[in-house]
Amino acid sequence: MNTLFEQLIADFHERNLPELTQRAVDLPALAGKIDAIIGMRRTGKTWFLFQVMKQYLEQGIAKESMLYINFDDERLFPLTAQELGGISEAYYRLYPQNRGQRCYFFFDEIQNVSGWENYLRRLVDTENVQIAVTGSSARLLSHEIATSLRGRSISTEMFPFSFKEVLQHE
Repeated sequence: MNTLFEQLIADFHERNLPELTQRAVDLPALAGKIDAIIGMRRTGKTWFLFQVMKQYLEQGIAKESMLYINFDDERLFPLTAQELGGISEAYYRLYPQNRGQRCYFFFDEIQNVSGWENYLRRLVDTENVQIAVTGSSARLLSHEIATSLRGRSISTEMFPFSFKEVLQHE
């Protein structure tokens, strides 16, 4: 599984971020807090993560300081909570110079892995990382996040495009 994690990380760093329509949503990105982007399916949560990544790049943050994993990737099934630690291990194996430095981890549809909350709590408590997660199932609703992450998260709800965003998209 570690080889797969390394491959997914390398693939993300090699490909360009997609062109997108800017969403009128801000991510709080507070130190020590996990940003949880929640909402219905197909509302643009993944694309919003890419928007945040582009903003970080524009601020001069290196892409190698970022990690993106999409848990809808069939190669990750069936991933267990015990295996999640392999993601950060693989990342720091590829980029040992980043350990201790501020890094930005993006986990898309992480609720697909049962027990994911413990991994994220450990990461926030032990590493210098800013974490953003997305999810659309009932397991990632705002009140569920508050319970499972015990005050370590801030939820941002994503809605379909506003009228203004639709006009910008055209």
